[in-house]
Amino acid sequence: MLREERLQIILKMLETDQRVSSVRLAEILNVSDDTIRRDLNELAENGLLKKVHGGAIPKSPSPYKLSERINIAHEEKLVLASKAQQFFEDGQVILMDNGSTNMEVARLMSPDLKATVFTTSIPIAQILCEHPNIDLFLLGGKVFKDAQNTYGSEVTELLSKIRADVFLLGVCGMHHQIGVTMPDWGESVVKRKMVEVSEKVVALITADKLNTAESYVVCGYQEIDVMLVDDTILDIQLTDYKAKGVVIL
Repeated sequence: MLREERLQIILKMLETDQRVSSVRLAEILNVSDDTIRRDLNELAENGLLKKVHGGAIPKSPSPYKLSERINIAHEEKLVLASKAQQFFEDGQVILMDNGSTNMEVARLMSPDLKATVFTTSIPIAQILCEHPNIDLFLLGGKVFKDAQNTYGSEVTELLSKIRADVFLLGVCGMHHQIGVTMPDWGESVVKRKMVEVSEKVVALITADKLNTAESYVVCGYQEIDVMLVDDTILDIQLTDYKAKGVVIL
């Protein structure tokens, strides 16, 4: 079998099963473990999958630049933004990280809501500048231009002085064995700190993010209180997540 044929079979199995085992691949393709390792390394280097212990899982397909993400799954993000409004009450301290889904959450916030919002997102800060009753704080730090957000030690230091009632967690990758992941180390550190200082963590998941993973772990399931999922995700796709005790809405 040609190498190109093997790679296509691996990707097809990954699409169907959401995970491939190195041992099983070696059996099915009748090649050595070393050959499978090289194949997976090549696919990982090309951004087509994420290697994990014993095999591989899908890599999140979302582009990293915010300007490219805004129009992806837009209707699904509106559904999540609407669901998120139930977690807001007057007097709360709310954390919102960067992301196109949280931008829609900010746009839908009731003009009557009287709360304090801390965010790392420049676009979210711009949106909430128009909100009449929100006390708004943009957490200052180094600006990540592609993602249009702030990060770094200055941000985590400020976060250490906050106790938030609710954190709206934007997600790049969500996998039932790994947890929430990000492709950038600096952003993952900030998100991890936001989880740490928040009473309730609400993760917002569109279908393209489910069962995928990136390089850096933000948190595991024991730290997520609620997963908000869009209506295109089937119950069968959520079985492994429900088994971990996460509330899914």
